[in-house]
Amino acid sequence: MTSKTISVTEDVYNLLRKMRLPGESFGDTIARLCRLKTSLSLRLWTDSSDGWSDLTPDEEARLEGTLETIRTTLRPEEVDLD
Repeated sequence: MTSKTISVTEDVYNLLRKMRLPGESFGDTIARLCRLKTSLSLRLWTDSSDGWSDLTPDEEARLEGTLETIRTTLRPEEVDLD
């Protein structure tokens, strides 16, 4: 497998370091985080979370509008980064 060198700020490096799981390379961390940023994973998360049951109708409408905006900017489904 070929590799590429990328430059990140020290702040980004520190964020990645904190997000890295034990035994995970930085590349593995980046791939894992990229896989999480899809509209499918967002929908699965919101559909399976119990914390939305006490929202008022107005709050629910605003949340749904915000989620729809986010969904349209994310990839439509999981992607294979291997």
